[in-house]
Amino acid sequence: MMLRNLLLLLLCLPLRLPAQSVGYNFVRFDTKRGLSHNQVNCFLKDRQGFLWIGTQAGINRFDGYSFRIYRNELSDTSSLPNDYVDDLMEDPQGKIWVSARRNFSVFDPKTERFYKNADFWARQYGLPDAHLTKFLKSRSGDYWINHLRMGLCKYEVKQGRLTVVRAVPQKVSVWGGEQIADFQEDSKGRLWIIYRNGLFELLDPGSGTILFSSDHLRSLNGGEPVEFNLFVDSDDDVWLYSDDLKGGQYFDARLQSFSPFNTTSAKFRIGNDIIRAITQDEEGKIWVATDHGGISLIDKRTNHTDHLVNDPDDEHSLSQNCAISIYRDSTGAVWVGTFKKGFNLYHKSVFKFPLYRHRPSDPNSLPADDANDFVEDARGNLWIGTNGGGLIYFDRKTGRFSQYRHVPGNPNSLSNDVIVSLCIDHEQKLWIGTYFGGLNCFDGKTFTHFMHDPGDSNSLPDDRVWEIFEDSRQNLWVGTLRGGLSLFDRNRRTFRHFTSREANSVHSDYISTLAEDRQGNLWIGTDRGIDVFDQQTRTFLHYENHPSRSNSLSNNVITSILEDKNGNIWIGTLHGLNLFDKKTQTFQVFGKKDELPDDVIVSLVEDNSGGLWMGTPNGLANATPFLRKDGRGMGIAVRNYNELDGLQSREFNEKAACKTRKGELVFGGANGFNIFSPENIDRNPGVTKVLLTDFQISDHSLRPGEPVSDRVVLERSMTETCALTLEHGQNVFSLGFAALNFFHPEKNVYQYTLEGFNQGWYTADNKTRKVTYTNLDPGNYVFRVRVADETGTWIESKGLKICVQPPFWRSTLAYVVYFLFIAGALFLARWIMLDRERMNFRIEQERLEAQRTHELDLLKIKFLTNISHEFRTPLSLIMTPIERLMNAAKEPGERTQLALVFRNAKRLLNQVNQLLDFKKLEVAEARFVPAQSDLVSFVREISHSFSEMSGQKHIDLSFNSRIDSLQMIFDQEKMSRVMYNLLSNAFKFTPEHGRVSVTVERPPVAGASDFAEIRVSDTGIGIPRAAQRKIFDRFYQHTLPDSVVHQGSGIGLSITREFVKLHEGTIRVESEEHKGSTFIIRLPVRRNPDSEAVQEMPGEAVAGETAASVAEKKTAVREGEKKYSILIVEDDADFRAYLKNTLREQYEMLEAPDGKSAWNIVLEQTPDLVVSDVMMPVMDGIELCRRIKADRRISHIPVILLTARTAEEQQLLGYETGADAYITKPFQFDILSVRIHNLIRQKEQLRKKMQRFVDVEPSEIKIDSLDEQLVRKAIDLVEQNIANADFSVEELSHALAMSRVYLYKKLLALTGKTPIEFIRVMRLKRAAQLLEKSQLTVAEVAYKVGFNNPKYFAKYFKEEYGMLPTAYQKKTRNAG
Repeated sequence: MMLRNLLLLLLCLPLRLPAQSVGYNFVRFDTKRGLSHNQVNCFLKDRQGFLWIGTQAGINRFDGYSFRIYRNELSDTSSLPNDYVDDLMEDPQGKIWVSARRNFSVFDPKTERFYKNADFWARQYGLPDAHLTKFLKSRSGDYWINHLRMGLCKYEVKQGRLTVVRAVPQKVSVWGGEQIADFQEDSKGRLWIIYRNGLFELLDPGSGTILFSSDHLRSLNGGEPVEFNLFVDSDDDVWLYSDDLKGGQYFDARLQSFSPFNTTSAKFRIGNDIIRAITQDEEGKIWVATDHGGISLIDKRTNHTDHLVNDPDDEHSLSQNCAISIYRDSTGAVWVGTFKKGFNLYHKSVFKFPLYRHRPSDPNSLPADDANDFVEDARGNLWIGTNGGGLIYFDRKTGRFSQYRHVPGNPNSLSNDVIVSLCIDHEQKLWIGTYFGGLNCFDGKTFTHFMHDPGDSNSLPDDRVWEIFEDSRQNLWVGTLRGGLSLFDRNRRTFRHFTSREANSVHSDYISTLAEDRQGNLWIGTDRGIDVFDQQTRTFLHYENHPSRSNSLSNNVITSILEDKNGNIWIGTLHGLNLFDKKTQTFQVFGKKDELPDDVIVSLVEDNSGGLWMGTPNGLANATPFLRKDGRGMGIAVRNYNELDGLQSREFNEKAACKTRKGELVFGGANGFNIFSPENIDRNPGVTKVLLTDFQISDHSLRPGEPVSDRVVLERSMTETCALTLEHGQNVFSLGFAALNFFHPEKNVYQYTLEGFNQGWYTADNKTRKVTYTNLDPGNYVFRVRVADETGTWIESKGLKICVQPPFWRSTLAYVVYFLFIAGALFLARWIMLDRERMNFRIEQERLEAQRTHELDLLKIKFLTNISHEFRTPLSLIMTPIERLMNAAKEPGERTQLALVFRNAKRLLNQVNQLLDFKKLEVAEARFVPAQSDLVSFVREISHSFSEMSGQKHIDLSFNSRIDSLQMIFDQEKMSRVMYNLLSNAFKFTPEHGRVSVTVERPPVAGASDFAEIRVSDTGIGIPRAAQRKIFDRFYQHTLPDSVVHQGSGIGLSITREFVKLHEGTIRVESEEHKGSTFIIRLPVRRNPDSEAVQEMPGEAVAGETAASVAEKKTAVREGEKKYSILIVEDDADFRAYLKNTLREQYEMLEAPDGKSAWNIVLEQTPDLVVSDVMMPVMDGIELCRRIKADRRISHIPVILLTARTAEEQQLLGYETGADAYITKPFQFDILSVRIHNLIRQKEQLRKKMQRFVDVEPSEIKIDSLDEQLVRKAIDLVEQNIANADFSVEELSHALAMSRVYLYKKLLALTGKTPIEFIRVMRLKRAAQLLEKSQLTVAEVAYKVGFNNPKYFAKYFKEEYGMLPTAYQKKTRNAG
């Protein structure tokens, strides 16, 4: 064997043989693609469809994508015993017998294990041992076995019976000459046998008769034992060969004659005399693998031999000339193993398209690759125009190429080597369009040039000739790149031009393609659409793309135009294939959405069967048109091809296509051209099955029998496995699969699904063909995979059942434990729930008790609040008269008594306010209204207000402050309440001759924020230590001595703390029983840099005059002046009577007990001002105010609201309804008096303003309020009727939607004029304008402004302006 390998090595040297035949292209496989070794000794395709390759370094299982390698592993006794494999055979059970230098081991595909003891497996078939040479499957499905001791045997698979057909003579050595060297079965079931001594026989296995016998080969080897091999072809002829013979012997079974075939034989000459293997392809050709001569291809019918050898310039040629094995599988594929370059695959369906291209090592190959155009001559040969390679003539019979190129200085040569277009006319002259070389005409001997001559208008318009076409009238049309279309006159040798600059001509000067339809119309493709030239009417029709029309041409750049055999016009563009509908003059567009490989169509040809072939930048497409069943026009069925099918490349050149007379199609590109017959383009053998090939857990491929966590998951090979059971921790796994298709497997499409997990099918990656699942829930699943090849037929695998077992905590035992645990837990939970119910009942009782207590507190608060509101009105009736009496009292004793009453009334008011403040805190309504002021002065004034009390109780009151002033932001109202409560408590609990002191400080504290400290100290009874923590609690009262009469309500200090918190301050107490107490308040010092003034709520400031000034001035009504009317609305009769009597001296008083009565009075008497309480029966003050302000007849009347409700929300509601003032009870009477005085004065000012409105033009008036809108509308109405003498007050009131009485009162109140005066003044003002600016006479002006009598006009004009109209006219004109 080593001698054989050495011989192979010496013989595998470079050898020049005849060029490779076009059409035989191989796919190469070597170690770069995963093969274990490049020396391939044998092949076997098993019953599952896997290809097994025996090499010098192990066995390879090939699925079309990748190799799974089996080698010897010293640590694994089930691995391959020997890596050198020289033969592979499959036995009746599907096991693979592996020969390594005549020593057999057996591989079981089910377990993927190798067994060294081949004798054991031989005895399964009745053989004594494994001394055999061959398993051969018969046509009947049984097996022929050649055993070295038993002879030729037949194993009947169904019966499991072994029968000896040709016994070995006794006393014959194992490798003696009488041993069978090789045998084969012919088409009739007979066996052709060659013995090692050269004896050649034909055996009838049924009868055991020798039908033919010959010693011819004995004479060739001298009777020495030789390892003969034979091959029986489809004609039952026999090919015999051996390493020891020079060449081989061909036996003609019909003639029963022998003839040699070798390198020197006249018949069947081969490339080398050392023959390694022989097979026959589907076309009947004999493949002879030689040791140095590559593959010799013998055609018995023609006695012609082709040689397939390695071409360094062709990657699809045989990889090496040392072919040492050859094998044809059931699909007709031929596999060729080489000595050093792996193996090769050939099948006519792999490379469907014969390719012609330039090979530097072959001078007879295509001279230039880049083909631009083709044309066929009368002999059936091709003219090829190239891009830089000149003109090429291809003789189809001889296979030779002739090249014509441009020779500088030679006028009889081609004008330019860049050829764009070709055309053969009816005289068989070749017209050649070049790029910058003009037009050439070649008659077979001479080139005639036509070039552009700027001085000759009848010359070729452009030297860049893009298209040449001869129509049915033998007119020669020439299209150029920038010169438009030209018609050549052969007789005059002149050109008639059609350019875009002319009327009734082409729309573009770039002519890309030309075609003629059955009617003789010339279709002209341009870069601006299509022009159709009607040669009968000599007119042009234009089609182009319209973006707004979907049925227009898809793109304006036209590359090809074709009329098919049915008369349909097809147009190729840079964006889609277009079908023209002659009836509707519309286009139907096809593209990638219709399975075309690209939207760009560069060439278009129709085959004999009506199919369309299109060149694109992404491959070649074959489209078969058909009528859609839904009636939506035409459809196309598409098949696509690319360089994997043998095309020159995926990208084709524009217009580089033609059809020969035989129906062959030619397509060219930058890498040569393809010539093919469409009817001979076979589909690849379809996929027959898809198998699961791999199973991984955590990215580790499992072998059958391999334990995982002490448990075997995969007992058999994945190809044989139907079900898997996985533990919970093994729920992350991967499944590999492959369709055993060796012809363009990269075109296969895989889809998978996992029933029970996935919904529908998902597409898998063709390159990896692996699916991974992670963290599958316990359960049962079924995995399925399917594949579709280029035919579109889906083949589905058998389902793989996968059971993912639950973890222990989800097992049956676990569920029993869970049940017991849950039952116990439920019992415990029930007991706990009952106990909790009892506890909840107790808590609920306590909660209800607390709720009742809280409700009582709320009732108490509500009661006190209501009482407080009720107190405010009587207090107003007490405090206001007392204050007036105090101011009027002259006697000191009387004044002292009144002051005592007033002071206690004010004390009662403070208590009422405290209750209201408490209620606000309860409902979170207390608002913080800060303003900047002097805290020192503020506290000092409050302290001094207790001076009288300190004198009465003989208590020393002092105020101390180290700082004169402290400007800061605080709420004065709330701080006054705080200080009042603290000082009141201090005086309350301090006995006579005690001491109360107030101190304001600003203590410096390092690192702390700036703050002010107020201390209120007394020498009273003090507070017990236990009570000091509770004194700020609501309603808390600690035990007081009997000497203290006023026990208090327990809410004062609570309110005090809340008000201090609103300032973000703190309050605390320091106290000792019987020694006194000190309350310490700390407030943060904050300032407002923008304002030093105290911000007051709207309505609190007194407009115009202060109460003091009013008290001094007393707005008494002088004699003769008008008294304004005021309506008092109050449900309290005493309070209403008090206000009425108090205001009677100054105003005319009206009164009403509720809002409804007041509303009627307002409508009837229209008072000048309304003073109303808020809380009243029938209709409250808020609703009354809303009604008054919403009615434009009376909306000018001011409204003052009086209420005991001090809440800011109530004040805001009052102002939102339109109230002019909001005064809380009790109040000082002077405040109310000033409010009334100011509002009436403001109303009077508004009235005067309205009077001024009459004097100005309407465009100068800016209307804001309802009153102003009313006046504005009245002015507009008068102006519209200024010339209408009959325009009356009734018409004006009707237009304003008011009665005459209300209009009278409203205008009089707003302008001081009655309606008739209002109309007359407007007429007179307009008359003054006309007298001043127009040329009209006085009489004309009078009539123009609505006066019937000029005398009356003159009278009223003089009353208004103090002079007659004529004098006014003269005065104003002279002034101008």
